Amino acid sequence: MAGRVRWFLSFWSFLPGALSWDVVQILSSLLSGLLLPVLLVLGGQELAFRSLWIVLSLLGLVDMAISCRRSFGEKGRVVRDKRRIFLRYLKGWFVFDAFSNLPFLLASASPLAALFQLLRASKVFRVLRSWERSGRIDPLVLRMVRYLIALALLVVWLSCCWLFLGLTDPSPDGWVARHGFVERSHGDKLLFSFYWTITTLTSVGYGDVLPNTRPEILLAMLTMCLGVVVIAVAIGNIIAVANQLNDGRSEYEMKQAAMRRYLSLNGVGPNTLLQFQQFGNFLWDNYRGVRPGQVLADLPVSLRRVVAQEILEGSADDVPLLREMPVHLRGSLLMLVTAEVFHPGGVILSEGEIGNCIVFMISGHARILKDGVDPNEPWAQFGPGDHFGELSFFLKERRSCSVVAQEYVQAFVLDRSAYDEMCRRDESFNEVLGSISGEGADVKQQLLMRGLVV
Repeated sequence: MAGRVRWFLSFWSFLPGALSWDVVQILSSLLSGLLLPVLLVLGGQELAFRSLWIVLSLLGLVDMAISCRRSFGEKGRVVRDKRRIFLRYLKGWFVFDAFSNLPFLLASASPLAALFQLLRASKVFRVLRSWERSGRIDPLVLRMVRYLIALALLVVWLSCCWLFLGLTDPSPDGWVARHGFVERSHGDKLLFSFYWTITTLTSVGYGDVLPNTRPEILLAMLTMCLGVVVIAVAIGNIIAVANQLNDGRSEYEMKQAAMRRYLSLNGVGPNTLLQFQQFGNFLWDNYRGVRPGQVLADLPVSLRRVVAQEILEGSADDVPLLREMPVHLRGSLLMLVTAEVFHPGGVILSEGEIGNCIVFMISGHARILKDGVDPNEPWAQFGPGDHFGELSFFLKERRSCSVVAQEYVQAFVLDRSAYDEMCRRDESFNEVLGSISGEGADVKQQLLMRGLVV
Protein backbone atom coordinates (compact mmCIF):
# COMPACT_ATOMS: atom_id res chain seq x y z
CA MET A 1 0.00 0.00 0.00
CA ALA A 2 2.80 2.41 0.91
CA GLY A 3 4.47 1.66 -2.43
CA ARG A 4 1.30 2.57 -4.33
CA VAL A 5 1.00 5.83 -2.43
CA ARG A 6 4.63 6.73 -3.24
CA TRP A 7 4.03 5.87 -6.93
CA PHE A 8 0.93 8.09 -7.01
CA LEU A 9 2.76 10.99 -5.37
CA SER A 10 5.72 10.66 -7.74
CA PHE A 11 3.35 10.62 -10.74
CA TRP A 12 1.45 13.61 -9.40
CA SER A 13 4.67 15.58 -8.98
CA PHE A 14 5.26 15.42 -12.74
CA LEU A 15 2.00 17.29 -13.44
CA PRO A 16 2.16 21.09 -13.65
CA GLY A 17 0.39 22.90 -10.81
CA ALA A 18 -2.53 24.22 -12.89
CA LEU A 19 -3.00 20.86 -14.62
CA SER A 20 -2.97 18.86 -11.38
CA TRP A 21 -5.56 21.18 -9.86
CA ASP A 22 -7.71 20.80 -12.98
CA VAL A 23 -7.58 17.03 -12.51
CA VAL A 24 -8.69 17.45 -8.87
CA GLN A 25 -11.62 19.59 -9.99
CA ILE A 26 -12.65 17.09 -12.66
CA LEU A 27 -12.68 14.23 -10.15
CA SER A 28 -14.54 16.20 -7.47
CA SER A 29 -17.07 17.50 -9.99
CA LEU A 30 -17.71 13.98 -11.27
CA LEU A 31 -18.30 12.83 -7.68
CA SER A 32 -20.75 15.69 -7.23
CA GLY A 33 -22.62 14.87 -10.43
CA LEU A 34 -22.58 11.06 -10.30
CA LEU A 35 -22.50 10.03 -6.65
CA LEU A 36 -24.38 12.74 -4.74
CA PRO A 37 -27.73 12.29 -6.57
CA VAL A 38 -27.67 8.57 -5.77
CA LEU A 39 -26.93 9.25 -2.09
CA LEU A 40 -29.65 11.91 -1.97
CA VAL A 41 -32.31 9.55 -3.31
CA LEU A 42 -31.30 6.53 -1.25
CA GLY A 43 -30.70 8.60 1.90
CA GLY A 44 -28.33 6.02 3.36
CA GLN A 45 -25.37 6.72 5.63
CA GLU A 46 -26.33 10.32 6.16
CA LEU A 47 -23.26 11.26 8.23
CA ALA A 48 -20.76 10.00 5.65
CA PHE A 49 -22.82 11.59 2.90
CA ARG A 50 -22.79 14.96 4.63
CA SER A 51 -19.03 14.77 5.21
CA LEU A 52 -18.43 14.06 1.52
CA TRP A 53 -20.71 16.93 0.59
CA ILE A 54 -18.80 19.37 2.81
CA VAL A 55 -15.39 18.23 1.47
CA LEU A 56 -16.50 18.67 -2.14
CA SER A 57 -17.93 22.10 -1.36
CA LEU A 58 -14.70 23.18 0.32
CA LEU A 59 -12.77 22.09 -2.77
CA GLY A 60 -15.16 24.17 -4.83
CA LEU A 61 -14.58 27.23 -2.65
CA VAL A 62 -10.82 26.84 -3.02
CA ASP A 63 -11.31 26.63 -6.78
CA MET A 64 -13.31 29.87 -6.69
CA ALA A 65 -10.38 31.58 -4.96
CA ILE A 66 -7.99 30.21 -7.59
CA SER A 67 -10.29 31.25 -10.45
CA CYS A 68 -10.20 34.82 -9.15
CA ARG A 69 -6.44 34.89 -9.76
CA ARG A 70 -5.96 32.62 -12.79
CA SER A 71 -4.82 34.40 -15.97
CA PHE A 72 -6.78 34.04 -19.20
CA GLY A 73 -6.27 34.56 -22.92
CA GLU A 74 -7.90 37.45 -24.75
CA LYS A 75 -7.32 38.39 -28.40
CA GLY A 76 -4.13 36.37 -28.50
CA ARG A 77 -2.72 37.88 -25.30
CA VAL A 78 -2.37 36.48 -21.79
CA VAL A 79 -4.10 38.75 -19.26
CA ARG A 80 -2.42 38.69 -15.83
CA ASP A 81 -3.89 41.86 -14.36
CA LYS A 82 -5.51 40.75 -11.07
CA ARG A 83 -8.30 43.31 -11.22
CA ARG A 84 -9.34 42.35 -14.75
CA ILE A 85 -9.19 38.66 -13.84
CA PHE A 86 -11.42 39.18 -10.81
CA LEU A 87 -13.95 41.33 -12.68
CA ARG A 88 -14.11 38.82 -15.50
CA TYR A 89 -14.81 35.96 -13.10
CA LEU A 90 -17.28 38.09 -11.12
CA LYS A 91 -19.30 38.79 -14.27
CA GLY A 92 -19.02 35.23 -15.47
CA TRP A 93 -19.14 32.09 -13.33
CA PHE A 94 -18.90 33.59 -9.84
CA VAL A 95 -22.64 33.54 -9.02
CA PHE A 96 -23.06 30.07 -10.52
CA ASP A 97 -20.14 28.67 -8.51
CA ALA A 98 -21.36 30.37 -5.35
CA PHE A 99 -24.76 28.67 -5.64
CA SER A 100 -23.13 25.29 -6.24
CA ASN A 101 -20.62 25.48 -3.35
CA LEU A 102 -21.95 27.69 -0.55
CA PRO A 103 -25.08 25.64 0.32
CA PHE A 104 -22.94 23.25 2.38
CA LEU A 105 -23.47 25.81 5.17
CA LEU A 106 -27.12 24.66 5.19
CA ALA A 107 -26.18 21.00 5.67
CA SER A 108 -27.48 20.96 9.26
CA ALA A 109 -30.81 22.45 8.18
CA SER A 110 -31.75 20.39 5.14
CA PRO A 111 -29.89 17.71 3.19
CA LEU A 112 -31.87 18.76 0.10
CA ALA A 113 -29.60 21.80 -0.11
CA ALA A 114 -27.08 19.37 -1.60
CA LEU A 115 -29.08 19.54 -4.85
CA PHE A 116 -27.24 22.76 -5.59
CA GLN A 117 -24.04 20.75 -5.46
CA LEU A 118 -25.08 19.02 -8.71
CA LEU A 119 -24.33 22.28 -10.52
CA ARG A 120 -20.64 21.64 -9.89
CA ALA A 121 -20.71 19.03 -12.66
CA SER A 122 -20.46 21.90 -15.15
CA LYS A 123 -16.88 22.46 -13.96
CA VAL A 124 -15.83 19.33 -15.86
CA PHE A 125 -16.86 20.84 -19.17
CA ARG A 126 -15.21 24.18 -18.39
CA VAL A 127 -11.90 22.47 -17.63
CA LEU A 128 -12.07 20.35 -20.78
CA ARG A 129 -12.88 23.48 -22.79
CA SER A 130 -9.78 25.23 -21.41
CA TRP A 131 -7.66 22.19 -22.34
CA GLU A 132 -9.04 22.31 -25.86
CA ARG A 133 -8.11 25.98 -26.23
CA SER A 134 -4.61 25.33 -24.93
CA GLY A 135 -4.10 22.51 -27.45
CA ARG A 136 -2.91 20.03 -24.81
CA ILE A 137 -5.09 17.19 -26.11
CA ASP A 138 -6.58 16.33 -29.49
CA PRO A 139 -9.92 18.22 -29.80
CA LEU A 140 -11.64 15.10 -31.12
CA VAL A 141 -10.61 13.15 -28.01
CA LEU A 142 -11.94 15.92 -25.77
CA ARG A 143 -15.14 16.01 -27.78
CA MET A 144 -15.69 12.29 -27.20
CA VAL A 145 -14.84 12.62 -23.49
CA ARG A 146 -17.33 15.48 -23.10
CA TYR A 147 -20.03 13.44 -24.79
CA LEU A 148 -19.42 10.36 -22.62
CA ILE A 149 -19.41 12.44 -19.42
CA ALA A 150 -22.61 14.23 -20.43
CA LEU A 151 -24.22 10.88 -21.26
CA ALA A 152 -23.16 9.40 -17.90
CA LEU A 153 -24.58 12.40 -16.02
CA LEU A 154 -27.83 12.21 -17.97
CA VAL A 155 -28.25 8.49 -17.29
CA VAL A 156 -27.53 8.88 -13.57
CA TRP A 157 -29.86 11.83 -13.09
CA LEU A 158 -32.76 10.26 -15.01
CA SER A 159 -32.26 6.98 -13.17
CA CYS A 160 -32.35 8.79 -9.84
CA CYS A 161 -35.56 10.57 -10.88
CA TRP A 162 -37.16 7.25 -11.81
CA LEU A 163 -35.98 5.70 -8.54
CA PHE A 164 -37.27 8.70 -6.58
CA LEU A 165 -40.73 8.34 -8.14
CA GLY A 166 -40.82 4.69 -7.18
CA LEU A 167 -39.64 5.21 -3.60
CA THR A 168 -42.03 8.10 -2.89
CA ASP A 169 -45.12 6.40 -4.33
CA PRO A 170 -46.42 3.82 -1.81
CA SER A 171 -49.50 3.02 -3.90
CA PRO A 172 -49.76 -0.22 -5.91
CA ASP A 173 -49.66 1.89 -9.13
CA GLY A 174 -46.00 2.87 -8.62
CA TRP A 175 -43.40 0.92 -10.51
CA VAL A 176 -41.74 -0.38 -7.31
CA ALA A 177 -44.94 -2.07 -6.20
CA ARG A 178 -45.98 -3.19 -9.70
CA HIS A 179 -42.73 -5.03 -10.29
CA GLY A 180 -42.39 -6.51 -6.81
CA PHE A 181 -39.43 -4.41 -5.68
CA VAL A 182 -40.88 -3.39 -2.32
CA GLU A 183 -38.85 -5.97 -0.41
CA ARG A 184 -35.82 -5.79 -2.68
CA SER A 185 -32.62 -3.96 -1.70
CA HIS A 186 -31.84 -0.40 -2.72
CA GLY A 187 -29.09 -1.74 -4.96
CA ASP A 188 -31.58 -3.82 -6.96
CA LYS A 189 -33.93 -0.85 -7.28
CA LEU A 190 -31.08 1.37 -8.47
CA LEU A 191 -29.94 -1.24 -11.00
CA PHE A 192 -33.51 -1.56 -12.32
CA SER A 193 -33.72 2.24 -12.62
CA PHE A 194 -30.54 2.32 -14.71
CA TYR A 195 -31.96 -0.47 -16.87
CA TRP A 196 -35.18 1.49 -17.52
CA THR A 197 -33.30 4.71 -18.33
CA ILE A 198 -30.88 3.11 -20.79
CA THR A 199 -33.56 1.12 -22.65
CA THR A 200 -35.74 4.23 -22.93
CA LEU A 201 -32.93 6.58 -23.98
CA THR A 202 -31.75 4.18 -26.69
CA SER A 203 -35.34 3.59 -27.92
CA VAL A 204 -35.01 -0.16 -27.31
CA GLY A 205 -38.15 -0.34 -25.18
CA TYR A 206 -38.52 -4.06 -24.40
CA GLY A 207 -41.96 -3.37 -22.93
CA ASP A 208 -41.25 -5.07 -19.61
CA VAL A 209 -41.16 -1.71 -17.79
CA LEU A 210 -44.02 0.68 -18.52
CA PRO A 211 -44.87 4.02 -16.89
CA ASN A 212 -48.25 4.07 -15.21
CA THR A 213 -48.67 7.14 -13.03
CA ARG A 214 -48.66 10.70 -14.35
CA PRO A 215 -45.20 11.55 -13.02
CA GLU A 216 -43.81 8.35 -14.54
CA ILE A 217 -45.42 9.12 -17.91
CA LEU A 218 -44.06 12.68 -17.91
CA LEU A 219 -40.57 11.43 -17.04
CA ALA A 220 -40.79 8.77 -19.77
CA MET A 221 -41.77 11.43 -22.34
CA LEU A 222 -38.84 13.63 -21.29
CA THR A 223 -36.45 10.67 -21.47
CA MET A 224 -37.64 9.76 -24.99
CA CYS A 225 -37.10 13.33 -26.21
CA LEU A 226 -33.61 13.38 -24.72
CA GLY A 227 -32.92 10.00 -26.31
CA VAL A 228 -33.41 11.51 -29.77
CA VAL A 229 -30.74 14.12 -28.98
CA VAL A 230 -28.39 11.49 -27.50
CA ILE A 231 -28.61 9.31 -30.62
CA ALA A 232 -28.13 12.27 -32.98
CA VAL A 233 -25.04 13.48 -31.11
CA ALA A 234 -23.68 9.92 -30.99
CA ILE A 235 -24.00 9.58 -34.77
CA GLY A 236 -22.25 12.93 -35.24
CA ASN A 237 -19.37 11.85 -33.01
CA ILE A 238 -19.02 8.52 -34.83
CA ILE A 239 -18.80 10.34 -38.17
CA ALA A 240 -16.21 12.74 -36.72
CA VAL A 241 -14.14 9.82 -35.45
CA ALA A 242 -14.34 8.07 -38.83
CA ASN A 243 -13.14 11.22 -40.60
CA GLN A 244 -10.33 11.65 -38.09
CA LEU A 245 -9.16 8.06 -38.52
CA ASN A 246 -8.48 8.63 -42.21
CA ASP A 247 -6.95 12.07 -41.51
CA GLY A 248 -9.63 13.85 -43.54
CA ARG A 249 -9.00 11.72 -46.66
CA SER A 250 -12.74 11.42 -47.41
CA GLU A 251 -13.24 15.19 -47.25
CA TYR A 252 -10.22 15.76 -49.48
CA GLU A 253 -11.42 13.20 -52.05
CA MET A 254 -14.87 14.83 -52.14
CA LYS A 255 -13.24 18.20 -52.80
CA GLN A 256 -11.08 16.71 -55.56
CA ALA A 257 -14.12 15.04 -57.13
CA ALA A 258 -15.99 18.36 -57.19
CA MET A 259 -13.01 20.04 -58.89
CA ARG A 260 -12.81 17.24 -61.48
CA ARG A 261 -16.51 17.66 -62.27
CA TYR A 262 -15.97 21.38 -62.75
CA LEU A 263 -13.03 20.79 -65.09
CA SER A 264 -14.96 18.17 -67.04
CA LEU A 265 -17.96 20.47 -67.52
CA ASN A 266 -15.62 23.15 -68.85
CA GLY A 267 -14.15 20.97 -71.57
CA VAL A 268 -11.01 19.57 -69.94
CA GLY A 269 -10.03 16.27 -71.61
CA PRO A 270 -9.79 12.82 -69.97
CA ASN A 271 -5.98 12.73 -70.08
CA THR A 272 -5.70 16.05 -68.27
CA LEU A 273 -8.30 14.95 -65.74
CA LEU A 274 -6.25 11.82 -65.09
CA GLN A 275 -3.14 13.94 -64.52
CA PHE A 276 -5.15 16.17 -62.18
CA GLN A 277 -6.27 13.15 -60.16
CA GLN A 278 -2.76 11.73 -59.95
CA PHE A 279 -1.42 15.10 -58.88
CA GLY A 280 -4.08 15.28 -56.15
CA ASN A 281 -3.02 11.84 -54.90
CA PHE A 282 0.61 12.98 -54.83
CA LEU A 283 -0.31 16.08 -52.81
CA TRP A 284 -2.19 13.96 -50.31
CA ASP A 285 0.58 11.40 -49.88
CA ASN A 286 3.24 14.07 -49.36
CA TYR A 287 1.43 17.07 -47.89
CA ARG A 288 -1.98 15.72 -46.80
CA GLY A 289 -3.50 17.91 -49.47
CA VAL A 290 -2.03 21.20 -48.22
CA ARG A 291 1.16 22.69 -49.61
CA PRO A 292 3.50 24.70 -47.36
CA GLY A 293 2.87 27.92 -49.27
CA GLN A 294 -0.85 27.78 -48.52
CA VAL A 295 -0.18 27.51 -44.80
CA LEU A 296 2.53 30.17 -44.69
CA ALA A 297 0.43 32.72 -46.57
CA ASP A 298 -2.02 33.05 -43.66
CA LEU A 299 0.62 33.49 -40.95
CA PRO A 300 2.16 36.72 -39.63
CA VAL A 301 5.73 37.40 -40.75
CA SER A 302 7.29 36.65 -37.36
CA LEU A 303 5.62 33.24 -37.10
CA ARG A 304 6.00 32.52 -40.80
CA ARG A 305 9.79 32.56 -40.52
CA VAL A 306 9.79 29.97 -37.72
CA VAL A 307 7.22 27.72 -39.41
CA ALA A 308 8.95 27.95 -42.79
CA GLN A 309 12.26 26.92 -41.28
CA GLU A 310 10.75 23.94 -39.46
CA ILE A 311 8.70 22.76 -42.45
CA LEU A 312 11.36 23.23 -45.12
CA GLU A 313 14.47 22.53 -43.04
CA GLY A 314 14.59 18.83 -43.96
CA SER A 315 14.21 19.56 -47.67
CA ALA A 316 16.78 22.35 -47.46
CA ASP A 317 19.48 19.85 -46.52
CA ASP A 318 19.14 18.32 -50.00
CA VAL A 319 19.95 21.62 -51.72
CA PRO A 320 23.69 22.53 -51.74
CA LEU A 321 22.95 26.27 -51.82
CA LEU A 322 20.87 26.10 -48.66
CA ARG A 323 23.02 23.48 -46.95
CA GLU A 324 26.20 25.56 -47.20
CA MET A 325 24.58 28.89 -46.50
CA PRO A 326 24.98 30.65 -43.12
CA VAL A 327 22.08 30.05 -40.75
CA HIS A 328 20.83 33.64 -40.68
CA LEU A 329 20.91 33.85 -44.48
CA ARG A 330 19.27 30.48 -44.84
CA GLY A 331 16.28 31.49 -42.75
CA SER A 332 15.76 34.63 -44.82
CA LEU A 333 15.96 32.68 -48.08
CA LEU A 334 13.43 30.08 -46.93
CA MET A 335 11.02 32.95 -46.37
CA LEU A 336 11.42 34.12 -49.98
CA VAL A 337 11.72 30.96 -52.08
CA THR A 338 8.60 29.18 -53.30
CA ALA A 339 8.15 25.45 -52.77
CA GLU A 340 6.67 24.05 -56.00
CA VAL A 341 5.54 20.63 -57.23
CA PHE A 342 5.60 19.66 -60.93
CA HIS A 343 3.73 16.65 -62.31
CA PRO A 344 5.32 14.18 -64.78
CA GLY A 345 5.58 15.86 -68.17
CA GLY A 346 5.01 19.27 -66.67
CA VAL A 347 7.13 22.15 -67.96
CA ILE A 348 9.38 23.58 -65.25
CA LEU A 349 11.10 26.20 -67.46
CA SER A 350 9.73 27.13 -70.88
CA GLU A 351 11.71 27.74 -74.06
CA GLY A 352 11.61 31.30 -75.36
CA GLU A 353 11.02 33.01 -72.04
CA ILE A 354 13.50 35.46 -70.53
CA GLY A 355 15.13 33.88 -67.49
CA ASN A 356 13.51 35.16 -64.33
CA CYS A 357 14.06 32.33 -61.84
CA ILE A 358 16.48 29.64 -60.65
CA VAL A 359 15.19 26.19 -59.75
CA PHE A 360 16.75 24.09 -56.95
CA MET A 361 15.57 20.48 -57.10
CA ILE A 362 14.67 18.60 -53.91
CA SER A 363 13.35 15.34 -55.32
CA GLY A 364 12.47 13.78 -58.65
CA HIS A 365 14.16 14.00 -62.05
CA ALA A 366 13.87 16.40 -64.97
CA ARG A 367 15.44 16.65 -68.43
CA ILE A 368 16.11 19.18 -71.16
CA LEU A 369 13.54 19.13 -73.99
CA LYS A 370 14.91 20.29 -77.34
CA ASP A 371 14.93 18.89 -80.83
CA GLY A 372 18.24 17.15 -81.52
CA VAL A 373 19.12 16.76 -77.83
CA ASP A 374 19.50 13.23 -76.52
CA PRO A 375 17.61 13.13 -73.17
CA ASN A 376 19.93 10.33 -71.99
CA GLU A 377 22.99 12.57 -72.00
CA PRO A 378 24.19 13.27 -68.43
CA TRP A 379 24.32 17.00 -69.01
CA ALA A 380 20.70 16.96 -70.19
CA GLN A 381 19.37 15.50 -66.93
CA PHE A 382 18.78 16.98 -63.49
CA GLY A 383 18.20 15.19 -60.20
CA PRO A 384 17.92 15.91 -56.47
CA GLY A 385 20.36 18.61 -55.38
CA ASP A 386 20.84 20.01 -58.91
CA HIS A 387 19.88 23.50 -59.93
CA PHE A 388 19.30 25.15 -63.30
CA GLY A 389 18.04 28.35 -64.86
CA GLU A 390 20.92 30.56 -63.69
CA LEU A 391 22.39 31.04 -67.20
CA SER A 392 19.32 32.78 -68.60
CA PHE A 393 18.75 34.39 -65.20
CA PHE A 394 22.10 36.19 -64.98
CA LEU A 395 22.46 36.79 -68.74
CA LYS A 396 18.84 37.98 -68.93
CA GLU A 397 18.45 36.10 -72.20
CA ARG A 398 15.67 33.97 -73.57
CA ARG A 399 15.94 30.27 -72.93
CA SER A 400 16.78 28.19 -75.96
CA CYS A 401 15.29 24.98 -74.52
CA SER A 402 12.74 23.76 -72.01
CA VAL A 403 13.10 21.69 -68.88
CA VAL A 404 10.32 19.16 -68.17
CA ALA A 405 9.69 16.85 -65.21
CA GLN A 406 10.14 13.12 -65.83
CA GLU A 407 8.34 12.28 -62.58
CA TYR A 408 6.91 14.26 -59.71
CA VAL A 409 9.44 16.97 -58.94
CA GLN A 410 9.64 18.95 -55.72
CA ALA A 411 11.75 22.10 -55.97
CA PHE A 412 12.50 25.52 -54.54
CA VAL A 413 12.04 28.37 -57.03
CA LEU A 414 14.00 31.59 -56.51
CA ASP A 415 12.54 34.39 -58.66
CA ARG A 416 14.19 37.70 -59.45
CA SER A 417 12.34 39.73 -56.82
CA ALA A 418 13.43 37.26 -54.11
CA TYR A 419 17.01 37.35 -55.45
CA ASP A 420 17.10 41.15 -55.36
CA GLU A 421 15.70 41.15 -51.82
CA MET A 422 18.34 38.65 -50.66
CA CYS A 423 21.14 40.72 -52.23
CA ARG A 424 19.77 43.82 -50.54
CA ARG A 425 19.73 42.10 -47.14
CA ASP A 426 23.18 40.56 -47.42
CA GLU A 427 25.78 41.15 -50.14
CA SER A 428 27.41 37.81 -49.39
CA PHE A 429 24.41 35.99 -50.86
CA ASN A 430 25.58 36.65 -54.40
CA GLU A 431 28.99 35.20 -53.55
CA VAL A 432 27.44 32.05 -52.07
CA LEU A 433 25.22 31.64 -55.11
CA GLY A 434 28.20 32.12 -57.42
CA SER A 435 30.27 29.51 -55.58
CA ILE A 436 27.46 26.95 -55.79
CA SER A 437 26.95 27.67 -59.48
CA GLY A 438 30.66 27.15 -60.03
CA GLU A 439 30.36 23.55 -58.85
CA GLY A 440 28.33 22.70 -61.97
CA ALA A 441 30.65 24.53 -64.36
CA ASP A 442 31.22 21.40 -66.49
CA VAL A 443 27.52 20.97 -67.12
CA LYS A 444 27.07 24.64 -67.93
CA GLN A 445 30.01 24.48 -70.37
CA GLN A 446 28.46 21.48 -72.11
CA LEU A 447 25.22 23.37 -72.50
CA LEU A 448 26.89 26.52 -73.86
CA MET A 449 28.95 24.48 -76.35
CA ARG A 450 25.68 23.17 -77.77
CA GLY A 451 24.11 26.60 -77.81
CA LEU A 452 21.66 25.80 -75.01
CA VAL A 453 20.77 28.52 -72.55
CA VAL A 454 18.65 27.25 -69.64
